[in-house]
Amino acid sequence: MAGLAVGIAAVAVPLVLAVSLWGHARRPGVLVAAVRAHGAVPGPLVRPVAVLAVAAEAVTGAGATAGLLLGLDDLLRACLAVAAVLLGVYALYAAHVARTSPHPVPCGCAGDASTPMTGWVAVRAGVPAVLALAGAVWGPPASRPAAESLIVVAMGVVLAVLLWSLPSALAQERERSSAG
Repeated sequence: MAGLAVGIAAVAVPLVLAVSLWGHARRPGVLVAAVRAHGAVPGPLVRPVAVLAVAAEAVTGAGATAGLLLGLDDLLRACLAVAAVLLGVYALYAAHVARTSPHPVPCGCAGDASTPMTGWVAVRAGVPAVLALAGAVWGPPASRPAAESLIVVAMGVVLAVLLWSLPSALAQERERSSAG
């Protein structure tokens, strides 16, 4: 069972980080504005914190992807460990902002200004954090049949898409429910 979780983590975590990086590159000012709206980071530190977060995602995601594609297990495990910490911090931060903000504020995740910071954003970061931790602790299996590898890759992609879509979908559903 650990092998399955590790395989899914090795696919889903770099994919989530890559999608996030792509979104930040497309809309570079959104994260800074969102972090400012969160009110949890002192004003002069907002931009450096946002830049550091995006840089950490880039380096960690690229390293994990390289480790996965090149079979560099130590690199993959190290990057998954860093991703576990990074995503864990995101989860705690999102939970804090969602709990303490007196009004809805944008998440800013991946350059998304339309999704509000909610507990679901914290879940979206927490699930891959736990998977990344499992990947860092147990590492990838030595070998796996091709059919099993295909299933693991598919599950990793599906999990990444579901995690990414969940907060936005729930926010849209909440808007439709309150409007109707």
